[in-house]
Amino acid sequence: MKNLAFDWNELKFFLAVARGGGLSGAAAVLGSSASTVSRHIDALERRTGRTLFLRQQSGYALTDDGSELLAQVEQVEQAMAIAGHTARHPAQQEVSGVVRLATTEMLAQYLVVPKLPALRELHPALRVELDIAMGSVNLSRREADLALRMAAPDDGAGDYIAKRVGTLDFALYSSRGAPHDHYVSWDGAWDGLPMATSLRAAFGGKPPILACNSLPAHIIAAKAGVGAAMLPCFIGDAEPALQRMGRQAAPVSRDLWLVYHRDLKASLRVQAMAAFLAESAAVCHARGL
Repeated sequence: MKNLAFDWNELKFFLAVARGGGLSGAAAVLGSSASTVSRHIDALERRTGRTLFLRQQSGYALTDDGSELLAQVEQVEQAMAIAGHTARHPAQQEVSGVVRLATTEMLAQYLVVPKLPALRELHPALRVELDIAMGSVNLSRREADLALRMAAPDDGAGDYIAKRVGTLDFALYSSRGAPHDHYVSWDGAWDGLPMATSLRAAFGGKPPILACNSLPAHIIAAKAGVGAAMLPCFIGDAEPALQRMGRQAAPVSRDLWLVYHRDLKASLRVQAMAAFLAESAAVCHARGL
């Protein structure tokens, strides 16, 4: 799709539907009505001459043209976030050194790493080390400077500063045209996750066709037609090969928390990374990534 000049106010409706998967969710985020959102989407499709969404019983799914426009709009949105950060901090000191971030494989791959070029624009002397793990790290022992995770700290809370930077909404996705009678899920200690519980209930309690503790592997499996997967909406909706399933599943939302030790409150590198991650989560609209 060729680049077109758009009013940002117009595109915010497109983003809200693309990320929320429907009119009602987009209306709630924007403080508008479903009918108003629908009118803006219809107007945008007339303006572009393209069908941007497939209207399905389960919600709105991006077409190939819609996915292409989403990629263009997110680039603009990211640039606006960088410009806003720079405007708010015009005379900040140079931030340098190494900042160590602990997070999950999924958040690293889909939220943190894609945004690192923008971080380099803001702080070219700042270097990042990623500690990828399903479990939590001990911030008191400085195993990491910050943690980005889907759980608030439940121990030593007084020693930490914890900020909720967004909410990840999950939905059920499958490969377009693939059978919908199998699913992939987590195994071992992680099969008690809300996403795994919702999956089991949606498929009548039968075991998964594939169990592994890597959400990126779930995405690959769903795209390959192995089985349905419970995925963050900001990821699943952006995958042209995937569609939301009509099968009913209990809604799952997980708050996204940024945590660091109180002793690092005055650290320029930690505060720079914390501010950047909070903005990145808002840009990715993990409803809030």
